[in-house]
Amino acid sequence: METIAAEPTPDARAQPVEQSPSIVQIGSGFVAVIGATLLLLIAWLVLVSWGLGDVPFHTKGEPREGLVVWEMTHGGGWILPQRNGTELPSKPPLFHWLGALASIAHGKTDEWSIRFPSAALSLAGTFAVFAAGTALRNVTTGLPAALILMTTFEWARASTNARVDMTLTVGLEAAFLSLLFFWRTRSTTWLVPLYLGMSWAVLGKGPVGVALPGLTVVVLLALSWNGEAFRERRYRAVFDWTCLRQMKPLHGAVAVIAIAGSWYVMALLIGGWPFFRKQILAENVFTFLNNRHFDGGHRHGLFYQPLQLFLGLLPWSLLLPGLAVTLWQKRQELGRNDWRLYMLIWIAVVFSFFEVAASKRGVYLLSLYPAVALLLGWWLDEQRRAIVSQRWLAGSLAIIAWTATAVLLVTAVIVALECLGISPLALLQSRLKPKAAAGLELGRTVIRACGYRLTVLLTFAAIGLALSAQAARGSRWSNVFVALWSTTALALLTTRIVVMPAAAHELTLRDFMVHVRQVVEPTAEMSFYKTFDYQAVYYSQRHIPTHRDAWTAPGPRYLLIESSAWKEQPAEALSAYEHVPLADEGKLILLRRLSPPRG
Repeated sequence: METIAAEPTPDARAQPVEQSPSIVQIGSGFVAVIGATLLLLIAWLVLVSWGLGDVPFHTKGEPREGLVVWEMTHGGGWILPQRNGTELPSKPPLFHWLGALASIAHGKTDEWSIRFPSAALSLAGTFAVFAAGTALRNVTTGLPAALILMTTFEWARASTNARVDMTLTVGLEAAFLSLLFFWRTRSTTWLVPLYLGMSWAVLGKGPVGVALPGLTVVVLLALSWNGEAFRERRYRAVFDWTCLRQMKPLHGAVAVIAIAGSWYVMALLIGGWPFFRKQILAENVFTFLNNRHFDGGHRHGLFYQPLQLFLGLLPWSLLLPGLAVTLWQKRQELGRNDWRLYMLIWIAVVFSFFEVAASKRGVYLLSLYPAVALLLGWWLDEQRRAIVSQRWLAGSLAIIAWTATAVLLVTAVIVALECLGISPLALLQSRLKPKAAAGLELGRTVIRACGYRLTVLLTFAAIGLALSAQAARGSRWSNVFVALWSTTALALLTTRIVVMPAAAHELTLRDFMVHVRQVVEPTAEMSFYKTFDYQAVYYSQRHIPTHRDAWTAPGPRYLLIESSAWKEQPAEALSAYEHVPLADEGKLILLRRLSPPRG
């Protein structure tokens, strides 16, 4: 396999003869790689692995995927397990297989084992960026790129979420990077991870795992356009068909079909038309096309995804203007096989695909984050070498950092006052609409639970931003990076270890359902009444159907009903069921059928 050398510095280009590296240089490079690897591992252990299972499920998405894992580990099958015994899963099973294997190794199916696949895959994706950046240029490109990727908002969130997005992303990352190295070296060795990555991505989320790398190949072929051959009517030489043949697309198609397609065949045999409509049509065709049969959510306009990309890449999206200017200045250097051009193609293909799609979510763009991180790693290395000077960007960053510092300090003061019983937020809450006031009340509850720790951490974060602003004023980009990364890491850790547990405690149904299990006998009938909640099903450790008949009709022994709905029920309900008071009631309450019924 051909080795891809780092880009030479101007001094190196001046040398008439390339000299072989000395033993000392080779040794120092090896030490740098090992040191960077250990640094990334430690950062992952602190930012991702620490407290991974401490926060209970409190949203809709995580317990929904967790239920599929629970079914797998509780006799529901591994090909097409049905949530709650009746609902087909929305995505292919690779994430759930990994979660089930982690649960078996862990000894139980819980929040930690279900989230662990995303966490482990995020580490693999981070190391892949580090390895690619080091191979394409040097360690001082690969390490910042990996650290940047780890601390972008969307990547950090997906790393600790029990969702399928990280599974898809790492498969696509493997495919994109393998395609890059194949395109540069033409070594068929890279075809193995290319087609394995595509198969992994398809089993992670569907046919998009083939579509995105395939579109990238089309763009690369378009770049091989030979205008002279076209004018001479040598049409077979217009594009670089040789490279496409070297990719062995037929072999690749057979491999992907054998690995990923086999599951689709088995699932189709089990699930039939309902499976085909849900996983093939609804989750892929109808979500991409603006089709009347698309009954899902996430419909947004053309400006939604650019905003989501900017927010998801924070804080590093603030560096994108500098990256864009530098790339423009070096546009003459970006030849057809230049890895920086390939990164731009990677970004453009993923972004354009999901910009055109009818269904839009910020996390859909996660597979382009490694490319952005690699470009930013290269740009930071350029700044470190002082090859280019962008004082305008440094000045802008200093202003933003000082402003953010002031905001954090004001927030720290407000949190401290709330802890002391002086509530400036209460004055604001009284003037808000009910929904906004409820959200602010949740925030005040979280502050009361962790206010002192939050005050200290906000103060440290403000100090970090101040140091970043000071470094930006002097255009000391290495210091800017270290200060900004440290501040971002502290903010992410604070959110996950301090804020989220307090907020989740207010939103989760875990503790309530523990009390429900203590009251409801394992063999007793229990149903939802005209509602459904994935959290409740997951934490009940049983299947719970939905009851929709009238109160006068025979019903199950126990009902779970929304507390607000129970207050609005007619008199017949009070004569059929009684409220069972339990601790940690909130969204749901438990009813027990009266026997014999009153009246």
